[in-house]
Amino acid sequence: MTELTEAARAHVDGTMRAWLGLPPASDAPRLPDDLARRLLRSEEYEYSHRDQWGNWEFAFSEANGAGRLWEPDIDRWLLDRRRELDPAAEPPWPGRRPFAICLSHDVDLIADAVTPRQALRSMRLSLLGESGSSHDRVVRPARPAVRAARALYRGVSRAPAADTLERCIEIERKHGVTASYFFTVYPGGEGHRYDCAYDFGDACRFQGARVSVAEMVRTVHREGFEAGLHGSYNSAVVAGRLAAERAALERATGLTVTSTRQHFLHWDVRRTPRLQSEAGFSADSTIGFNRNIGFRAGTTLPFLWFDSERDVSVDIVALPMLVHDGALLRADALELGLELAQRTLHEFLDRIAAVGGVATMVFHPNNLEHSDYLALFESAIRYGLERDAWFASVRDLDAWFRARTS
Repeated sequence: MTELTEAARAHVDGTMRAWLGLPPASDAPRLPDDLARRLLRSEEYEYSHRDQWGNWEFAFSEANGAGRLWEPDIDRWLLDRRRELDPAAEPPWPGRRPFAICLSHDVDLIADAVTPRQALRSMRLSLLGESGSSHDRVVRPARPAVRAARALYRGVSRAPAADTLERCIEIERKHGVTASYFFTVYPGGEGHRYDCAYDFGDACRFQGARVSVAEMVRTVHREGFEAGLHGSYNSAVVAGRLAAERAALERATGLTVTSTRQHFLHWDVRRTPRLQSEAGFSADSTIGFNRNIGFRAGTTLPFLWFDSERDVSVDIVALPMLVHDGALLRADALELGLELAQRTLHEFLDRIAAVGGVATMVFHPNNLEHSDYLALFESAIRYGLERDAWFASVRDLDAWFRARTS
């Protein structure tokens, strides 16, 4: 078990001061070493095993083995310290709201149907990213044909309707809540078969008009939502890819992009945060699971990253992603069904509210064509409003944390 260095301990103490709203030079309550290790993701440095997508999955976590994966242990400890410092302490959120909710959306597909060029791009991507296994060598030649058949089944159109994305925005606008939308950049020959196939010049139908994807992203921004980057699969580990993709998104849309989340939640503890910071991002919301909900870092709160291998802080704010829509409903994950998924989600939000935390959730717009995903999404919003949550974007929470460190 790796011991905390002086630099790591100083970093954790600074995080405690920021969360508690204490002056920078003041003494901070000392987070116990086991919780500090969970925050710093020490186990991800110590164990090399990853899942089929190259990710740290919930089953590998010490917290899962201890039955603590669904417990916000750090936030509960922090709440006790806050009450010791001030028994009448109010929650730290604007308007004295009891907790915060961050809705986010990974835009993997613009529409269920695809343009002819998107179909061809998908076929090309299917040949990339081989693992070298005998299985891959056998199935690789068939992948383009499978992608072509899938495109024909879903429909091919020169301007497919972005119906589910439009519905997602309409629901949030109706309820008066904000969100972060993460868009991909087509990676071309440097991509992976897991990557998305749309590009900014592609046409789609959005809000009754034929527009380009870039114009649609600008509209999302104008309506008060954050537009961030959904970094390609390889960008998590290949130097320069994130910087190039951020520049492409900004060039196509004219927007300033400060937040990101990695596609497939492909995230490497040693490389990805540093690459994100070097690319000019301010915040990332990748730390979470594909096949479960839970507190990977033991907290719901945003925090500045610390590179334990280099023993230095990294200028990227990490916002843990706690709830993945697919993890609750997909057949290869928890597969709870709508009724149990709603009950589980509400109980999970109650735990976060009880410690005054942040419930960061991802709902994929393309999933909203399915009634159970749509109902779960609307249920999350209504429950948050009933509990008087502060709805914030990733950018909002990044700004909130950085203001407390200044």
